[in-house]
Amino acid sequence: MNFTLVAFNYQSDYLEAEEHNYLGHHVALVKTLPGLRQYYTARTMEHRGEKPSHFRHALLAFDNAPAAPAIGAEIAADTRAHLKDLRSLVFDGEIIVPFENRKPGQKCFMMTAEFNLDKSNPEAAEKRYREHHTGLARRLPGLRNYMIGKLGPKADRYRIAMLAFDSLDAFKEAYKSPVGTELIKDENETIHDARVHRLDARVEV
Repeated sequence: MNFTLVAFNYQSDYLEAEEHNYLGHHVALVKTLPGLRQYYTARTMEHRGEKPSHFRHALLAFDNAPAAPAIGAEIAADTRAHLKDLRSLVFDGEIIVPFENRKPGQKCFMMTAEFNLDKSNPEAAEKRYREHHTGLARRLPGLRNYMIGKLGPKADRYRIAMLAFDSLDAFKEAYKSPVGTELIKDENETIHDARVHRLDARVEV
């Protein structure tokens, strides 16, 4: 599949009006994109007292990379008028755990992590990640959706992973489980230079 992860701020300080336009207008435009298979919108959460650099994130998934004309003039115009500081990652990936029975409007918690693997032996690191690490992660209790991908050559990280749970509490409980404890240990051995975002998310598609 082809994924797009976008982070952004609003052009103005009128947050209520910007949120009304984004959730009531911009999201509806995006939902008309041909081939859209999955779509999350999310507010970026503070973590350990650190204010996020971007107010919102959005994650879109397509069967294939959408053609540029499909983005649409209306979406582009609304983006220019209301959004700024855009950071966009477009990458090929796969769904390890599909979000079964999800419904538009459903709230969830999502963690995204961009990271590197061991560069001294990349083939072995990739094999361990695919065969061991993802096998552990997919067994996390309460995991609703799990997606992974390889970022492009222009990105400053090699891989990305996105995990969704019913709530932040469910995420925390998952990492307290025996599988979660084992996963944390493996993350310390496998994952390097991680950039993590915690997202208060909503299912749109």
